Amino acid sequence: MATTRRIRDRSVRSASARLTAVLVIAGMVAAWVVYAVFFRGGARPSTAAIDGLPWAPEGHRRAPDFRIRTLDGREIALSDLRGRVLIIDFWATWCPPCRDEIPVLVGLKNEHGDRGLEILGLTIEDPERDADTVRQFARELGINYTVGFAPDGVFEAFVGPGDHPIPQTFIFDREGKLRDHLVGYDPTSDARRLRRTIARLLAE
Repeated sequence: MATTRRIRDRSVRSASARLTAVLVIAGMVAAWVVYAVFFRGGARPSTAAIDGLPWAPEGHRRAPDFRIRTLDGREIALSDLRGRVLIIDFWATWCPPCRDEIPVLVGLKNEHGDRGLEILGLTIEDPERDADTVRQFARELGINYTVGFAPDGVFEAFVGPGDHPIPQTFIFDREGKLRDHLVGYDPTSDARRLRRTIARLLAE
């Protein structure tokens, strides 16, 4: 009886081990297929087609395709802006250097908007609590480009974890590759740097 039970127990353990091995192998195969389809080929689902971000997820240096709620009530995706020279500026109404930089962005939009320049100003403020403040601020400064609210996680996707200063200004070429990144704003040098970079990218 004890011998029969031991044999039966060994059979059960053996069957269980075989099932576990099959499941592990199946999981490895499935993981390899996902890697081959989405990553090895260079594609990634739900990416914004902007590349070169040092802190983007999974080392692909691409930002997730966040959907942006704009100040005028629209919803846009970052991928909608592919094909244009793009400035993404993270800012806030309470930020003095942001206020200093905005007139330069307004001037760039006036000068180059019809040549393929798109500017997206993403405030890190709360869209529910601060919408009226942002709207009044935009009117006062004559902002002529798209203003939106940075969704949860988008600032971190661009700059990485932790606390970071604003403004932070990212410039992408028509192919969606990051070509310049300004941290903060120095009026003695950054206005010239922005104008020079945008003129070069529009000429490419």
